Amino acid sequence: MKKIRTYLLLLFTSASFISHAQKVAKIDLTLWKLTIPAGTVTTFKGQKLFDYSENLDIQKFMFNDLNDKSLVFFVNPSTKAKKTELKEQNSFGGDAGWTFKQGASLKTVLKMGEVSKKDADYARVIFVQIGGRLKEEQVSLIGAKDKKAPSILKVYWDNGYVKLRSKRIANPSISGNDLLKEESWIDDDGFTFKKQVGFDKFTLQIVIKEGKMEVSVDGEKKVYSGDNYEKWGLFDNYFTVGCNPQSDTTSDDAGASAKVKYYSLEVAH
Repeated sequence: MKKIRTYLLLLFTSASFISHAQKVAKIDLTLWKLTIPAGTVTTFKGQKLFDYSENLDIQKFMFNDLNDKSLVFFVNPSTKAKKTELKEQNSFGGDAGWTFKQGASLKTVLKMGEVSKKDADYARVIFVQIGGRLKEEQVSLIGAKDKKAPSILKVYWDNGYVKLRSKRIANPSISGNDLLKEESWIDDDGFTFKKQVGFDKFTLQIVIKEGKMEVSVDGEKKVYSGDNYEKWGLFDNYFTVGCNPQSDTTSDDAGASAKVKYYSLEVAH
């Protein structure tokens, strides 16, 4: 009888686990680390991140919505740090780093949840980025304080539209090691996709190849190529995904809040 009870308990537990797994987003957290805006910044990875559904600190900023099988990233108005995001890492648990020559891709299905409003406009929210990073030897070459490099791509939700912001070389005459300096790269004029996604579900896809970056929203494409993207091959890169509300200025909006809901997330390189 004891064996039967044990078997039934295991069967029930297994069924409960499978049932729960069927109700959550299709996102493998193995090669990601999570940053939440608790206090200053708090980071989780490995087993601590895998157990996010049982971690009360994480649950304040990242949680499952079992009603629509989404993983929700949340930033509330009271936090000083204004981002809840997953940052790509390698299989050894260290910083990920891939180049345009090596190539990479990201595909995610998501939608905007609740977002705060200021006057007639919603807060702009960065939900995907391609960050840049210097290699160890490059830090020494230019005497940099750290490995930080510009983000070659920022993807925003802006009043119902998906907008892109990339980088270009500040001056065509810049060359050699000077290309590694952050001030050598400035914002481009930006791009807005024609489709208004509003608060509906949509698919974002990014495909990176040597000297080329292709971004699409539900099939509508924007292709970046040419000298800027060939020279960008100097840098290492990594993806970030999450919720990062912005203000109309360069500083964070202290009162901004937002939720971004992800249904699937695939990365390859």
